[in-house]
Amino acid sequence: VAIPKLGGSIDSSEIAAEDAVIGNLRSSLEVYAMDKVVENSARSYPTDPFTALDNELGSSWTFASGNITHTRNDGSTRAWAYNSTAGTVQ
Repeated sequence: VAIPKLGGSIDSSEIAAEDAVIGNLRSSLEVYAMDKVVENSARSYPTDPFTALDNELGSSWTFASGNITHTRNDGSTRAWAYNSTAGTVQ
């Protein structure tokens, strides 16, 4: 009985960590866009959203073809769409 509960808490902590990374990424994209306004009077976002981060993410995070993907410890994946024109992560 304790094993499923432990597994559930690991899953919820991993989801919380993913949410924190995505939240940080969204904030970093806005800072990046504001820096671009200062540089050239035009708001823009990077083609690769990870460019906006100060720190590199581990190899479990990837970006390809407009999708940010995280490979979880159990091997499953979660993906978010990134729109580099609008700077949105959904």
